[in-house]
This record gives sequence, structure tokens and C-alpha cells, in this order.
Amino acid sequence: MSGPIHASRSAAPLRVPADGGAAGPRTALGRDALLRVIDAVAQGPDLGRVLPAVVDLLTDATGCYACFVYLRDHDRLTLRAASAAYAGAVDRLELGIDEGLCGWVVRHDRPVFIRDNAPADPRVKLVPEVPEERFGSMVAVPLRGREGVVIGVVGLHSAAPSEFGHEVPELLEHVASLVAGAIDNARLYERELRRVDALGRLAALVQRIATVADRAELTRVTADGALALLGADRCRLHTVDLDDGATRVVARATTPAGERRPDDPPVDAPERGALAVRIAAGDAGEGVLSVERGAPFLPHERGMLETIAAQVAVALRSVELVERLTEENLVRDLFDAIAQGRGHQVAARARSARIDPDRPHVVAVFEPLRAGGAWPAGDRVETRLRHSMPGVLCDPGPDRLRVLLPVAAEDPAALRRLDEELDRLAREEGAVAGRSSVQRRLAAERSSLVEAASAARIARALAPAGGARAWDELGAYRYLVGVAGEVEPDGRHAHAVDLLWEYDERRGSELVSTLERYLADRSVVPTARALQIHPNTLRQRLERIEHLTTLTVAEEDLVSLELAIKLHRLRAPERGAAA
Repeated sequence: MSGPIHASRSAAPLRVPADGGAAGPRTALGRDALLRVIDAVAQGPDLGRVLPAVVDLLTDATGCYACFVYLRDHDRLTLRAASAAYAGAVDRLELGIDEGLCGWVVRHDRPVFIRDNAPADPRVKLVPEVPEERFGSMVAVPLRGREGVVIGVVGLHSAAPSEFGHEVPELLEHVASLVAGAIDNARLYERELRRVDALGRLAALVQRIATVADRAELTRVTADGALALLGADRCRLHTVDLDDGATRVVARATTPAGERRPDDPPVDAPERGALAVRIAAGDAGEGVLSVERGAPFLPHERGMLETIAAQVAVALRSVELVERLTEENLVRDLFDAIAQGRGHQVAARARSARIDPDRPHVVAVFEPLRAGGAWPAGDRVETRLRHSMPGVLCDPGPDRLRVLLPVAAEDPAALRRLDEELDRLAREEGAVAGRSSVQRRLAAERSSLVEAASAARIARALAPAGGARAWDELGAYRYLVGVAGEVEPDGRHAHAVDLLWEYDERRGSELVSTLERYLADRSVVPTARALQIHPNTLRQRLERIEHLTTLTVAEEDLVSLELAIKLHRLRAPERGAAA
């Protein structure tokens, strides 16, 4: 439809001097109509009542054939009230501000009076809902809001061949100023009502989120609730990998329009209809909650999304705590079943803890670098393990952390990467760790627990700055760790090792490690190559060793001497702790 407006060859100015004979009736018409409009506007800020009442009053006061009121929403005009003959088009008929006579009025912010033959104007847009070929005169004026912006158009149409007089446009301008104020008030009122309603629904959603105890249901409730609350086309809940920063969608909710959107990373651009807020859930992880729609988001809508994200963060921490406590009990029962040889319970405990008992695995034990006392870094070690090693099961204790890790038995490279990660984590957190040999399946045998604990003890001796050691790479230490407190080395060899150890600590030299490496290789050249020194330097160190002790390296029982060094290493941390 044209919107009732346009300037054409028959357009006349809206304000003309009234002749004396017509002044009285025009004045009476205007006064009476305006008083009735004021009375209608004063009834309250309900556009659903005010606009139809204004249409009826203008129709009655001017004897027009049709009256239309269009309201603007960004670049669209929607018919919000019309005479009875066109009531079926209300809220359904839309025009762009770049089309028809209504669009012309909005773009130019000027009233239009077309005295006759309005449908002949080339800028009139005909639509089936409003057959304008029956119209004669047209009058249309802009509705201006408080800031002077055009917020709509009100127009009158006469039925051909009748025409409007000049008093009708003048009256319509006065009515438009009154109606525009009412529309502004009503829109403000409706906006506040929507906000109150949204806050009520936000409170209900926050309460719902707070009562969810299951992680999957929590993410689903969040996505569905945010989508509905913000009138979005799509809502996505992403988790953020703490190691590489990559995001992964864990829940989504969409409308048909949202399903057509590309699955791009979340973007925070409210002016383009996209919001993304951070979820900071502490140990439970990091995340992003994002929504998208075809219209811009307002500042208060960002506030609502941030409120949802904050509540989700709290809920995630609660769910994480419940899951962890549940898992800790299950995992502790599993470790206890293995340690106590309760074979018939191991497989059942494993399945309850969501681990395949027939899958290869290793056990790792983390301990604080300084034995005894509290271990504040234990929780942090557990959190990092959970985030970096999928499928890990942790059994925390006051002075140690036992870990069950699934592995690929036929992939040595993967096992090396695991050992590197365990070593890095232990060094960074001031801990020592031991890793058992690969077990083909879970069984009620203590071997993996003993190996991991023993490897951690050896790591304490061999890595004074922290680190991890694998049981199957410890050589002769594997045979000594279980008997170190019961076996005594040869007295002369033990005394010589004590002297060398004290000399190294006093001078910062490396005589003990040099001798230990030489005893492993039994040859000058391979030892020098392994230590990255010249063979002559190695010979000088061996001579220095013989000078400081009663040893003659070439004539000693090298096995007994090596045993003395290794036992000294294993006992060194215990001697330090006792001191």
C-alpha cells in the first residue's frame, strides 16, 4: 500500500490562511477533536487502546474514508491501527522506509497533502491489503518522538471524488504531536514492562540453574533458557581447553533461523546481534556463553546474559564438587580393592568409576618434594591432570596423589609423551612422581601400586629439584628400593662414597655421578662421551677419586661399589629429612 502520503503535482501546502467565513467551523472542529484526542491519550499508556481510539476520533471528526497509523521499528514501518475496513491488516502489513508514501514521509520528515487523484502519483505503492485506487485526497504527517526522530506516520484518506479541505491537514498535525508523545510514553512503558517480565523470567531461570545437579542437564537448561529469555536465534555453551585455548560446544539451542547460521566461533558484537560472555568456573573449567539473533542486543540484555553466566559458573563448581566427591569415593574403593587383593570387586569398582577394566593402564603416584607436612600444591596437581589427561582417575590423600591412567599398550611414543608430561608437571609443582609399568588389565594385584610408589621414592633420590621416573627405566634401582633399609654395603666402599659425596657438596664437583657413570659403562670412552667431557678429563677425575679415598678403581669389586652409591642415593632424602 502507499502509505497515505506523498508530494505530487496536486500537493498543497498544509498551512493556509483561513477565510473569515470558515474560521468558526474549522476552529470548532479542531478544538473538539483535540479535546477528544487528549481525553483518549490520558486513558493510559496502552497503545492497543490509544491508537484505535485516535483512529476512530479522526475518522469521525474529518469524515475520512480511512485512517492509518504506522509505527517505525528501525528500517520498517508496521501498521498498528486502521479504520474498521482495514483492521485485518493491522500488525501484519509492513513497509520499508525506502518504499511508498509512508516511507517518503519518514525519510524526509515532512508532511504531505495530496488534494486529488492520489493513486496516480508514481511513488504510491499498491498492496492487496489496501486498495488505494478508491482514494481521492491523502494527508499524512510524521510522528516525532521526544528527540525529534520520526517514530511513525499517521494518515487520512478520502474516498474519490470527495476531497479534504485545508483544515484537515492542520488538525492532523496537532493530533500527531499529541499522539507522538503518547506513543513515546507507551513504548517506554512497554519496554519497562518487558524488562520487568524479563527480570522475572531471568530470576526463574537462575533459580532453575541453581537446582540442577547433573552437568548435561545444566548445560541444556542454560542454552534453552538463554535462547528464550533473549529472543535469540541460537545459543551455544562452549568450554575452553585450559591448555591450548580451543573451544568446544557442549550445548546448543536454536530456532529454525539459528540452524541456518554458520557454526563459527563465538563473537561479541552486540550491534551485529551477537553476544558472548565468559564463564569463569574455577577448577570446573572456563567457558563462553554466546547468543545470536537478527537484531542488535541492548546493554541490559548483556547484563542478563552475564547474570546467567555467573550463575552457571557457580552451578558448574557445585556440580564439579559433587562429581569429584562421588568419583573420589569410587576411585578410592577401586584402589583399595586392588591393594587388598579383592579381585572379585576390582572390575565392578572400575566400571562404576567409568573405566574399562580390560583396558591397559598405568598407575602414577605424586608426592611433595619435601616429605612430611601439608601439600598445598596437591589440589593443583590434580586439577591439571584432569584437564590435560582425558580419562584420568585421581585418588587424593593428605601427602600423596594416586592416579590411574588409561594408555595404549602398543604405542611406545605415547608412553614417552606421558612420561614427559608427568615429569614436567612434577617439576613445575615441586613434586616427585613415579609411574608403574603398563598393566594389560586391572587386576587385584598390588604390583602396579608398589611400582609407582617405589618409582616416586627413587625419583626423590635422583631428582632433588623434582620430576618423575618410570619404573621400567630405573635399572638396578628397582632391586634396591625394597631392601634399602635392610641391606648394608661394604663398609670401606660406603665410607669412600660418603667422602666423595661430602666433597661434591663442599666443592660443587661431580665425582660421585662421574664414578657412577663409569661403573655403568666400565670404559673410559663411552663414559666420557655420555658425560660430554674429554677422556683425559675423565681420567683426571678418576685419579682425584682415588686420591681422596682408599679406592683403586681398577682393582675394586665394581658391583659392590655401585651398590654403595645407589644405596647412598636412596637414603639421602631420608637423612636430609631426619636432619
